Amino acid sequence: KQAVIDALTARQAWRKDMPGAPVRDIRSAISLNDRVLFINGLFDEDPAAFQEALTALNQMSTLDDAVEYLASGHPAWDFESEIVYRFMMALRRKIS
Repeated sequence: KQAVIDALTARQAWRKDMPGAPVRDIRSAISLNDRVLFINGLFDEDPAAFQEALTALNQMSTLDDAVEYLASGHPAWDFESEIVYRFMMALRRKIS
């Protein structure tokens, strides 16, 4: 399992870049512009799905759990895209 994580870290910049100051709630790490971008680009224009994901992610304590949750719930996401990078950097401010 560690070898898989190491391989992913090499490809996914959001795993190694510094996310910024820690936050208690992921919502506070997402600007209004990014909120619109994420809802439209990642959550199929469904604000309820976005809010549900944020609520679930706020309960998680490890990045691996969060990635597994997102990958299973959103298999079409390209975890190497710019939009996912921005989402994951916000997530890492909550979970690091």
